[in-house]
Amino acid sequence: MMLITLIILMIALIVGIFIAGTVLSVITQLVIGLVIGGIARWILPGEHKLGWFATALCGIVGSLLGGMLAHHVFRVQGIRETALNVLCAMGVIWLLGRV
Repeated sequence: MMLITLIILMIALIVGIFIAGTVLSVITQLVIGLVIGGIARWILPGEHKLGWFATALCGIVGSLLGGMLAHHVFRVQGIRETALNVLCAMGVIWLLGRV
């Protein structure tokens, strides 16, 4: 009986850590996307019809796209990856601002 309880507790701990890690990862991506989207919108000239939520989504999409390009295509990290994230977010904001 004690062994079954211990196994159940271990499984619950592993699942709890996985869920907490996933939630924290999503929150981190949202915050980073908001910052990247804000920087991209600030750099991009002209008037934009996007609100803060759309800007954050554009930042998240741009950050994910830039991260994939940086890691898998250009093999860069650090400030060059961040610059690529901002450039991709600028592209997404520009495209959505035209629609």
